[in-house]
Amino acid sequence: MKIGVQLYNFRAALKQDFKGALKEISKLGFEGVEFAVDYGDLDPQELAAYLKELGLACAGAMFREADLLSGENHVYEYARALKSPAVTVSMMLDFVKEYDNVLARLKALGDAAKKQDCVFSYHNHWAEWVPMAGSTVMEHLLDATDPESVFFEPDVCWINRGGANAPAILRKYAARIRQVHLKDIEIADQISTTKPLGTGLIRIADCYAAAKEINARWCICEQDNSADPFKDAETSLKYLRTLSR
Repeated sequence: MKIGVQLYNFRAALKQDFKGALKEISKLGFEGVEFAVDYGDLDPQELAAYLKELGLACAGAMFREADLLSGENHVYEYARALKSPAVTVSMMLDFVKEYDNVLARLKALGDAAKKQDCVFSYHNHWAEWVPMAGSTVMEHLLDATDPESVFFEPDVCWINRGGANAPAILRKYAARIRQVHLKDIEIADQISTTKPLGTGLIRIADCYAAAKEINARWCICEQDNSADPFKDAETSLKYLRTLSR
Protein backbone atom coordinates (compact mmCIF):
# COMPACT_ATOMS: atom_id res chain seq x y z
CA MET A 1 0.00 0.00 0.00
CA LYS A 2 1.39 3.38 -1.05
CA ILE A 3 1.09 6.66 0.82
CA GLY A 4 0.02 9.76 -1.05
CA VAL A 5 -1.14 13.27 -0.25
CA GLN A 6 -4.19 15.20 -1.41
CA LEU A 7 -3.25 18.35 -3.32
CA TYR A 8 -6.24 20.23 -1.88
CA ASN A 9 -4.03 20.67 1.19
CA PHE A 10 -1.74 22.91 -0.87
CA ARG A 11 -4.36 24.76 -2.94
CA ALA A 12 -3.04 28.25 -2.11
CA ALA A 13 0.54 27.39 -3.03
CA LEU A 14 -0.55 25.61 -6.20
CA LYS A 15 -2.58 28.63 -7.28
CA GLN A 16 0.48 30.86 -6.94
CA ASP A 17 2.98 28.55 -8.65
CA PHE A 18 1.59 25.18 -9.71
CA LYS A 19 4.77 23.49 -10.89
CA GLY A 20 6.89 25.06 -8.15
CA ALA A 21 4.49 23.88 -5.45
CA LEU A 22 4.46 20.35 -6.90
CA LYS A 23 8.24 20.35 -6.78
CA GLU A 24 8.22 21.33 -3.10
CA ILE A 25 5.58 18.69 -2.35
CA SER A 26 7.73 16.06 -4.01
CA LYS A 27 10.47 16.76 -1.44
CA LEU A 28 8.21 15.73 1.46
CA GLY A 29 8.60 12.01 0.75
CA PHE A 30 5.16 10.94 -0.39
CA GLU A 31 4.94 8.34 -3.13
CA GLY A 32 2.16 10.11 -4.98
CA VAL A 33 -0.35 12.94 -5.10
CA GLU A 34 -4.09 13.08 -5.66
CA PHE A 35 -5.28 15.95 -7.82
CA ALA A 36 -8.28 18.02 -6.73
CA VAL A 37 -9.84 19.53 -9.89
CA ASP A 38 -6.81 21.85 -10.42
CA TYR A 39 -4.38 20.56 -13.09
CA GLY A 40 -2.41 23.77 -13.49
CA ASP A 41 -3.71 24.37 -17.03
CA LEU A 42 -1.02 21.97 -18.23
CA ASP A 43 -1.48 19.57 -21.12
CA PRO A 44 -2.19 16.04 -19.79
CA GLN A 45 1.00 14.60 -21.27
CA GLU A 46 3.07 17.53 -20.00
CA LEU A 47 1.69 17.08 -16.50
CA ALA A 48 2.32 13.33 -16.59
CA ALA A 49 5.91 13.92 -17.69
CA TYR A 50 6.48 16.49 -14.96
CA LEU A 51 5.08 14.18 -12.31
CA LYS A 52 7.42 11.45 -13.50
CA GLU A 53 10.34 13.88 -13.40
CA LEU A 54 9.51 14.62 -9.76
CA GLY A 55 9.34 10.93 -8.91
CA LEU A 56 5.66 11.08 -8.01
CA ALA A 57 2.83 8.77 -9.04
CA CYS A 58 -0.81 9.79 -9.42
CA ALA A 59 -2.78 8.62 -6.38
CA GLY A 60 -6.06 9.86 -7.79
CA ALA A 61 -7.81 12.48 -9.90
CA MET A 62 -10.85 14.44 -8.76
CA PHE A 63 -13.02 16.23 -11.31
CA ARG A 64 -16.27 18.14 -11.58
CA GLU A 65 -19.27 15.91 -12.13
CA ALA A 66 -20.42 17.78 -15.25
CA ASP A 67 -17.00 17.38 -16.87
CA LEU A 68 -16.97 13.62 -16.35
CA LEU A 69 -20.44 13.33 -17.84
CA SER A 70 -19.81 15.57 -20.84
CA GLY A 71 -16.78 13.73 -22.20
CA GLU A 72 -16.02 16.84 -24.27
CA ASN A 73 -12.90 18.03 -22.47
CA HIS A 74 -9.58 16.71 -21.22
CA VAL A 75 -10.70 15.04 -17.99
CA TYR A 76 -10.34 11.48 -19.19
CA GLU A 77 -7.16 12.37 -21.06
CA TYR A 78 -5.73 13.50 -17.72
CA ALA A 79 -6.86 10.32 -16.02
CA ARG A 80 -5.27 8.10 -18.66
CA ALA A 81 -2.07 10.12 -19.04
CA LEU A 82 -1.55 10.20 -15.27
CA LYS A 83 -2.55 6.53 -14.88
CA SER A 84 -4.93 7.49 -12.13
CA PRO A 85 -6.49 4.62 -10.17
CA ALA A 86 -9.86 6.36 -10.49
CA VAL A 87 -11.75 9.48 -11.50
CA THR A 88 -13.57 10.83 -8.48
CA VAL A 89 -16.33 13.26 -7.50
CA SER A 90 -18.06 14.25 -4.29
CA MET A 91 -21.41 15.88 -3.54
CA MET A 92 -22.90 18.04 -0.81
CA LEU A 93 -26.70 18.01 -0.55
CA ASP A 94 -29.68 16.54 1.31
CA PHE A 95 -29.01 12.88 0.56
CA VAL A 96 -32.29 11.56 1.95
CA LYS A 97 -34.41 14.02 -0.02
CA GLU A 98 -32.27 13.64 -3.14
CA TYR A 99 -31.61 9.90 -2.87
CA ASP A 100 -33.16 8.88 -6.20
CA ASN A 101 -31.44 11.76 -7.96
CA VAL A 102 -28.03 10.92 -6.45
CA LEU A 103 -28.44 7.24 -7.28
CA ALA A 104 -29.16 8.07 -10.92
CA ARG A 105 -26.16 10.41 -11.05
CA LEU A 106 -23.80 7.80 -9.60
CA LYS A 107 -24.98 5.23 -12.13
CA ALA A 108 -24.51 7.72 -14.98
CA LEU A 109 -21.01 8.64 -13.77
CA GLY A 110 -20.05 4.99 -13.48
CA ASP A 111 -21.27 4.27 -17.00
CA ALA A 112 -19.54 7.35 -18.44
CA ALA A 113 -16.19 6.45 -16.88
CA LYS A 114 -16.47 2.83 -17.97
CA LYS A 115 -16.97 3.91 -21.58
CA GLN A 116 -13.68 5.81 -21.28
CA ASP A 117 -11.89 2.76 -19.83
CA CYS A 118 -11.62 4.50 -16.46
CA VAL A 119 -12.81 3.62 -12.97
CA PHE A 120 -15.27 5.95 -11.26
CA SER A 121 -15.20 6.38 -7.48
CA TYR A 122 -17.30 8.44 -5.10
CA HIS A 123 -15.72 10.41 -2.24
CA ASN A 124 -17.91 10.82 0.83
CA HIS A 125 -18.39 13.63 3.31
CA TRP A 126 -20.53 13.30 6.45
CA ALA A 127 -24.08 13.90 5.18
CA GLU A 128 -24.14 10.54 3.37
CA TRP A 129 -24.12 8.69 6.70
CA VAL A 130 -27.54 9.76 7.93
CA PRO A 131 -29.86 6.85 8.82
CA MET A 132 -32.15 5.55 6.10
CA ALA A 133 -34.29 2.40 6.09
CA GLY A 134 -32.28 0.50 8.67
CA SER A 135 -28.91 1.51 7.27
CA THR A 136 -27.31 4.74 5.99
CA VAL A 137 -27.77 6.60 2.72
CA MET A 138 -24.20 5.84 1.62
CA GLU A 139 -24.59 2.12 2.19
CA HIS A 140 -27.89 2.09 0.30
CA LEU A 141 -26.26 3.95 -2.61
CA LEU A 142 -23.37 1.52 -2.76
CA ASP A 143 -25.62 -1.50 -2.46
CA ALA A 144 -27.88 -0.20 -5.25
CA THR A 145 -25.07 0.46 -7.75
CA ASP A 146 -22.96 -1.88 -9.85
CA PRO A 147 -19.77 -2.74 -7.92
CA GLU A 148 -17.94 -2.94 -11.24
CA SER A 149 -18.93 0.62 -12.20
CA VAL A 150 -19.18 2.59 -8.95
CA PHE A 151 -16.21 2.42 -6.62
CA PHE A 152 -15.81 4.15 -3.26
CA GLU A 153 -13.12 6.47 -1.92
CA PRO A 154 -13.86 6.61 1.83
CA ASP A 155 -12.82 9.55 3.99
CA VAL A 156 -12.40 8.10 7.48
CA CYS A 157 -12.79 11.44 9.27
CA TRP A 158 -16.11 12.25 7.64
CA ILE A 159 -17.37 8.69 8.14
CA ASN A 160 -16.63 9.16 11.83
CA ARG A 161 -18.38 12.54 11.90
CA GLY A 162 -21.40 10.96 10.23
CA GLY A 163 -21.63 8.45 13.07
CA ALA A 164 -20.43 5.31 11.27
CA ASN A 165 -17.46 3.06 12.05
CA ALA A 166 -14.75 3.75 9.47
CA PRO A 167 -12.72 0.51 9.77
CA ALA A 168 -15.93 -1.52 9.54
CA ILE A 169 -17.05 0.39 6.45
CA LEU A 170 -13.67 -0.18 4.80
CA ARG A 171 -13.91 -3.90 5.41
CA LYS A 172 -17.54 -4.07 4.23
CA TYR A 173 -16.76 -2.46 0.86
CA ALA A 174 -13.20 -3.75 0.47
CA ALA A 175 -13.64 -4.89 -3.14
CA ARG A 176 -14.75 -1.39 -4.20
CA ILE A 177 -12.01 0.61 -2.50
CA ARG A 178 -8.77 1.58 -4.23
CA GLN A 179 -7.95 4.71 -2.23
CA VAL A 180 -8.60 5.71 1.38
CA HIS A 181 -8.54 9.28 2.65
CA LEU A 182 -6.92 9.56 6.06
CA LYS A 183 -7.84 12.75 7.89
CA ASP A 184 -7.67 13.77 11.54
CA ILE A 185 -9.55 16.50 13.36
CA GLU A 186 -9.70 18.08 16.81
CA ILE A 187 -13.41 18.94 16.94
CA ALA A 188 -15.55 16.60 14.84
CA ASP A 189 -17.99 19.15 13.42
CA GLN A 190 -15.52 21.99 12.85
CA ILE A 191 -13.63 21.63 9.55
CA SER A 192 -11.26 24.39 10.57
CA THR A 193 -9.78 22.08 13.22
CA THR A 194 -8.34 19.41 10.92
CA LYS A 195 -4.98 18.26 12.30
CA PRO A 196 -1.91 16.26 11.24
CA LEU A 197 -2.58 12.54 11.40
CA GLY A 198 -2.27 11.04 14.86
CA THR A 199 -2.87 14.31 16.69
CA GLY A 200 -6.67 14.48 16.65
CA LEU A 201 -9.63 12.36 17.74
CA ILE A 202 -9.79 9.95 14.77
CA ARG A 203 -8.39 6.46 15.37
CA ILE A 204 -6.02 6.69 12.43
CA ALA A 205 -4.04 3.58 13.39
CA ASP A 206 -7.19 1.44 13.22
CA CYS A 207 -8.18 2.97 9.88
CA TYR A 208 -4.70 2.47 8.45
CA ALA A 209 -4.71 -1.16 9.59
CA ALA A 210 -8.08 -1.71 7.92
CA ALA A 211 -6.87 -0.09 4.67
CA LYS A 212 -3.84 -2.35 4.68
CA GLU A 213 -5.99 -5.40 5.44
CA ILE A 214 -8.26 -4.78 2.44
CA ASN A 215 -5.27 -4.19 0.14
CA ALA A 216 -6.13 -0.61 -0.74
CA ARG A 217 -3.75 0.76 -3.33
CA TRP A 218 -3.35 4.15 -1.67
CA CYS A 219 -3.72 5.81 1.70
CA ILE A 220 -4.02 9.53 1.01
CA CYS A 221 -3.29 12.16 3.67
CA GLU A 222 -5.72 15.04 3.58
CA GLN A 223 -5.93 18.08 5.85
CA ASP A 224 -8.55 20.54 4.70
CA ASN A 225 -7.22 23.45 6.72
CA SER A 226 -3.71 24.14 7.96
CA ALA A 227 -1.61 27.19 8.75
CA ASP A 228 1.43 25.33 7.39
CA PRO A 229 0.32 22.53 5.03
CA PHE A 230 3.87 21.50 4.11
CA LYS A 231 4.95 21.05 7.73
CA ASP A 232 1.70 19.32 8.70
CA ALA A 233 1.87 16.94 5.72
CA GLU A 234 5.41 16.00 6.72
CA THR A 235 4.20 15.34 10.29
CA SER A 236 1.39 13.14 8.96
CA LEU A 237 3.77 11.13 6.80
CA LYS A 238 6.16 10.56 9.69
CA TYR A 239 3.26 9.26 11.79
CA LEU A 240 2.08 6.86 9.07
CA ARG A 241 5.58 5.50 8.71
CA THR A 242 5.52 4.52 12.39
CA LEU A 243 2.37 2.48 11.68
CA SER A 244 3.91 0.64 8.74
CA ARG A 245 6.94 -0.65 10.63
